[in-house]
Amino acid sequence: MNPSLDNAAPVKPVRTAVDFRPYQMPIFNDRGPGVIVLHWARQIGKSFSLAAWAVDRLLENERQGHLVTVLSNSRENGAEFLLKCAAVCRLLKQRFQIEETSPNTPFQQMRMEIRITRKGQIGRIKVLAANPRTARGFSGDLILDEFAFHEDSAAIWEAAEPILASNPDFRCRIASTGNGKHNMFYRMASGLGPSDGSLFANPNGFMVSRVTRASAWQQGVKIYDLKSNRAEIDPATARLRALDKRAYDQNYECVFADENMTLLTYELIAAAQSDAVTIDSQEWTAESIARMKSAKGQLCVGNDIGRNHDLSMVTVIEREGQLRRVVAMLKMENTRLPDQQKQLAVVCRMPKFHAYCGDMSGLGLGLVEYLQDQFGRYRIHGVNFSATEPASDRIKIEGRKAETARVTEIMAVNLLACFEEHTLKDLPNDPLLTDDLRKPEKITSPGGRVSIAATRDEAGHADHFWSLALALEAASTASAPFACETFKLTSKRTAQI
Repeated sequence: MNPSLDNAAPVKPVRTAVDFRPYQMPIFNDRGPGVIVLHWARQIGKSFSLAAWAVDRLLENERQGHLVTVLSNSRENGAEFLLKCAAVCRLLKQRFQIEETSPNTPFQQMRMEIRITRKGQIGRIKVLAANPRTARGFSGDLILDEFAFHEDSAAIWEAAEPILASNPDFRCRIASTGNGKHNMFYRMASGLGPSDGSLFANPNGFMVSRVTRASAWQQGVKIYDLKSNRAEIDPATARLRALDKRAYDQNYECVFADENMTLLTYELIAAAQSDAVTIDSQEWTAESIARMKSAKGQLCVGNDIGRNHDLSMVTVIEREGQLRRVVAMLKMENTRLPDQQKQLAVVCRMPKFHAYCGDMSGLGLGLVEYLQDQFGRYRIHGVNFSATEPASDRIKIEGRKAETARVTEIMAVNLLACFEEHTLKDLPNDPLLTDDLRKPEKITSPGGRVSIAATRDEAGHADHFWSLALALEAASTASAPFACETFKLTSKRTAQI
């Protein structure tokens, strides 16, 4: 614990001690309850503005002993936020202490805070790892820092919203640069409005502050050339010299990127599509059954299991050497598990049936166990979507520095490889399937970590995508996978897709 400065009251208010730029003032000055979303360009003072706001909340007379919780997407960003809070305290000559209770624990258990003592009471700004569990445990104000880069952003907001709604005095500030369109931040921040920091209400009812680099530059933020003698340049010149214009627009001009973040492009999907197969609804058609019976190669099945909120999708592919041909797909909506079992049994009894991989998370566990009892554990395998495995070579090429990766990320990268290598054929030419395949995104965090995410929207959580990925995993070995309850993804086997 590091005490700093004295216990005196601040020499002057935060708003006069800190030299704010014009676009920062509306965020700091707003004292109304509720949620404000900051869609700001990179490196123009998002975190510092929120740090000053958090410190001021603790120093308000009526806020003595108050708590501000910050959910951060990385340990480094969380530590930087606290350092900015400390810098504000030093400007005010205000006593503070910084403490990290988890320096040697995994990131998901991170806990660090700054304590501000005033009139004998202690207010706290606490930084935690961003996940749905921590979002359920806060009480007081909430800051979601770099929210577009939070994994499970929809689940985090689902957990936090009831707490904010329970007390009219709780306030929430959500800040981020854009990170594609398939995350909760996009849904909160999208909508037409000014880009100079002025608050406006978007169609979803959120108050939004948008600040582009061009607007920040007009208000005093400097831009320096990367390629010459570091001379000052204007935003137009900076964009002209950027190698990736779409990435520049997302990072600096508040444009939500689409194609450059989506894992599968329209071109890759179209190259694998044909009219040979259509997606069945609720039960297999005679045509699909005939194709499965006449298959010459091994049949491999992927099943993303749903019941009420999500579809249950089944994808059957035929393995022919390096090729993977889709021979049948089945969509079951709001279907009882016994009825789903009947449809899966049709495939598992086919002469060329080889292996099945199903999502065993949640209600899928019971279905997987039933199929194992009926058709053998050496052919029926459950995949735990929340599990981690050693990072495959493909994951490392994508930029992963850690030794492990989520099973879903490994599967997504392997699926991408099949599209890129054109080894996947006869994908149904279906618009809903195409939209679903484009939900997963390649996300690069501010710290350089590359990950794959598919967040939920009104149409589901990429059920078609995951059923296809699971089918490819079932086809990843020359013979049936070894007997085990949970299908293990390894770098050796996934590299063979």
